[in-house]
Amino acid sequence: MNCTVVISGGGPAGLMLASELGMAGVDTVVLEKEHDRETGSNLRSTMLHARAVDLLERRGLMERIGRDAFVKWPLIHFANFWLDLQPLLEHEYSLIVPQTHTVSVLEERAREVGADIRRGHELTGVTQDEDGVTVHVRSGGEEYRIDARYLVGCDGEDSAVRRLAGFEAPQSGITWYGVLADYENASAEPASPTYPGGLFARTPHPYKQGWVRTMTMELGVDAPGPEVPVTVEELRTAAERITGEKQELGPPTWAYRYTNRTRLAARYRDGRVFLAGDAAHVHYFAAGHGVSTGLHDAVNLGWKLAAEVRGQAPAGLLDTYQTERHAVGRRACVSAEAQLALLHPPERVAPLRELFEELVRFPDVNRHLVGVITDVRYPFEHTGATAHPLLGAPVPDAPLKTADGETTLAATLRNGRGVVLDLRDGSGGISRWEDRVDLVAATPVAGLDAARLLVRPDGHVAWVDADGTDDEGLRTALTTWFGAPADEQEAL
Repeated sequence: MNCTVVISGGGPAGLMLASELGMAGVDTVVLEKEHDRETGSNLRSTMLHARAVDLLERRGLMERIGRDAFVKWPLIHFANFWLDLQPLLEHEYSLIVPQTHTVSVLEERAREVGADIRRGHELTGVTQDEDGVTVHVRSGGEEYRIDARYLVGCDGEDSAVRRLAGFEAPQSGITWYGVLADYENASAEPASPTYPGGLFARTPHPYKQGWVRTMTMELGVDAPGPEVPVTVEELRTAAERITGEKQELGPPTWAYRYTNRTRLAARYRDGRVFLAGDAAHVHYFAAGHGVSTGLHDAVNLGWKLAAEVRGQAPAGLLDTYQTERHAVGRRACVSAEAQLALLHPPERVAPLRELFEELVRFPDVNRHLVGVITDVRYPFEHTGATAHPLLGAPVPDAPLKTADGETTLAATLRNGRGVVLDLRDGSGGISRWEDRVDLVAATPVAGLDAARLLVRPDGHVAWVDADGTDDEGLRTALTTWFGAPADEQEAL
């Protein structure tokens, strides 16, 4: 069996990547070992950060997810210090969305654009050479192989791709271990989340009316092996160890053990094999950053891999995935490690926490910690682009008035192509790249200090023309990110 790209893992990162590749016409197979998306880690996360919402908005997916149907949470925590998002709420918030719902929307979209999604199919072997990747798969007692051009591991913290393909991802820092458990028709007597021994919380379920979710989390404690099933006794013992009090906990409807140490893959690419999401960076779950970071990994890689498959990618484009996203993954891991250092061991960090509690009251400190992972700006100055506050940053959304009517800047990116936004006369100068880049001519936008922008498919600004005169700069930027123009490629 042959295909172009195999993705191992049908969670948010894998399905987002499948959607991106499918939009570009790339033949894609997604292998997911779980038969049902209502099981496993997809029940863990309930949070989308504002930058992930922006990303999904650019693909028109927030309409399906339903931005207004879910709670916009005005707080986020850093080492269990609550940071106040209220002064920043227009741009910084957490949307409480069940991950199962997000996965459902992403899977529907990926299938629409042609992805072959195979649930109950587990990747068991990987070999690669300079021409392609051979993937071995097991399903229902049967085994088969797929010959592909590329393989992407989006298969979570215990990634089979990472292990089988030989990626180095050494463990570091403090272990964490806990159990999530859901109870139907149970009372949610509130439990203070922070104790000297760890965290224990009992709260109304984030998205199931009348249900209760219980969470334990201990630092510096080894968990039972993955072959040991989660039991009521394990949950009760952990809760009592943390709180120092007897806990009346019955059999849960669902329980999930989570445990790991920080891991950052030394590289995100090895030849024709890539890592994204939790397969590339595993860190303390602090405030749900993992899902959002993984979605951005997928969109960063997707358009670049599609360009390579179509033969349009400039030399080195695929290597920029490592350059850009590894730094973001490292930042996420450093932030998580810093939070663990503020939590454990409790008797030693108490003075530091007392001082830190004073610091987070300062608005500038609060704002910095809110965006320490999500404020991503790529260093594009090395490409020769003129420095500008927008360069390398996600393009801000804004209403646009065009000859065809009113739209938004985010909506111009929904087909996954690059965009030249021309806010002067609309001449653009992109005709030789129009097979992969769109020209959008609009009236000037208040607060957008530029005459022209080149926006990559992932929404990051790759070039800025302040006064509308830098035609040579535009040609260079288009070639840098989108390859030689069509007529030159045809001549090769």
